[in-house]
Amino acid sequence: MNTTLKGALAVSAAAILGACASTPKYNASLSDAHAVYERATANPQVARSGAFDLQKARAALERADAAFAKDETEAVEHYAYLAKRRTEAATEAARIAASNQAVTSAQTERQRILLSARTKEAQAQRERAQESLQQAQAAREQAQSAQERAARQETQAKQAREAAQAAQEQAKKLSSELEALQAKKTDRGMVLTLEDVLFDTGSAVLKPGADRMLDRISAFLKDHPERTIQVEGHTDSVGSAEYNQSLSERRAFAVKDALVARGVDPGRISARGFGEDMPEVGNDTAAGRQQNRRVEIVLPDRA
Repeated sequence: MNTTLKGALAVSAAAILGACASTPKYNASLSDAHAVYERATANPQVARSGAFDLQKARAALERADAAFAKDETEAVEHYAYLAKRRTEAATEAARIAASNQAVTSAQTERQRILLSARTKEAQAQRERAQESLQQAQAAREQAQSAQERAARQETQAKQAREAAQAAQEQAKKLSSELEALQAKKTDRGMVLTLEDVLFDTGSAVLKPGADRMLDRISAFLKDHPERTIQVEGHTDSVGSAEYNQSLSERRAFAVKDALVARGVDPGRISARGFGEDMPEVGNDTAAGRQQNRRVEIVLPDRA
């Protein structure tokens, strides 16, 4: 309560006491108006939002107190009513202001929540976009890797086809060359037989006529460096078994030495003699014995 109002109330109270010291006067409407006003001014929100109405209420209270001092009951009732209504208007203004503030706060909070939600959604969208980008990149890398694998497989398939074709051509060439050398297929592999005419009777020295055949055999081996051969010497049954064994061995090694002299790696040639133990036919005729006197070159089948 301000100083002016307190002073007026004090004057009013003194006047009342002076006029009737023995019987204090009381007006319920005025007392109620003062109580309502005091409660309103004690509320900072009402004092701030309803300042205009409180000012009017204070003026009405001052007039009511003055009328009360003059014992003007009707005026007291009137101004007390006005003071109460103005105070209530100030209280209502404060309530409305508080409601408006609450609405504003709620709207602000709503905007904050919406903004936060939009920010989170935008972040989520960015994350989804980044994830989609990474997935697309991974898909491109997988596609590229698949293309590279397909290219490698195609290259390997082409190389395999070329290797198979080369192998077929090599096999065809080998078969043609062996056919030209008159080699025969046996369970030991391809066998080329050098007849006894390459040697003199009882001799392990190759005749000059053997050069052409040996040249062809050495050329074949140079064309096929992966192949190895076995040189096997054989005789008829004329003479002792020991002599025939020795002769067959010397003839086998004579052929080997001739091939080595033509540039064939000796490690690719094995040589041995079988003497009279492996005849082609019987030894009871001259033609049979000549057929049994032979050197065979065996090309084992490759695994």
